[in-house]
Amino acid sequence: MLLEDGFENIVGLDPSVHLVRFARSRLGRRFCPVVGVAENLPFRPGSLGAVITCFSLRDVVNPDLSLDEFAHATRRGGALAVVDIGKPDNLFWRSLIGFYISHVMPVLARFSIRGRTCGNPFRMIIPTWKKLQTNKRLSDMIELSFGPCALKGFFLGSLVVFEADRFSVWKDVLQ
Repeated sequence: MLLEDGFENIVGLDPSVHLVRFARSRLGRRFCPVVGVAENLPFRPGSLGAVITCFSLRDVVNPDLSLDEFAHATRRGGALAVVDIGKPDNLFWRSLIGFYISHVMPVLARFSIRGRTCGNPFRMIIPTWKKLQTNKRLSDMIELSFGPCALKGFFLGSLVVFEADRFSVWKDVLQ
């Protein structure tokens, strides 16, 4: 999709050798797969025009370090986009969505899978949800590391898109 939208080159990062090989086989030569993790990006400072992370920032070991790495690898004037599940700031909505994720979603997933796989892989979202930062807290973390951030929430804040611009932030001054 990004290649069709005019991006010249796409670098895909994943800790799984198998997934980056699969992506390369599907996306062609303008896609460059790289094995690595967000907390230790294998890119030169300012070498990326933009960073897009979809449904993965929630699973990194250290989100603060990952955001710092994104900022370090992205040139000034570049952008960051994060698409992920969200944890609403409003306690009522957060509790309602937490109940859905912990109790309703696993049951619905079990019925939709119906023996096609062992167990219920959708149950992995429960510990992810529990450790997730609230939307406001994650927005603040992005602004601190990367730059000005806009948050767009969907489905009562359970799906979020963060868009940030890479301009000078206080951490740049200290480096």
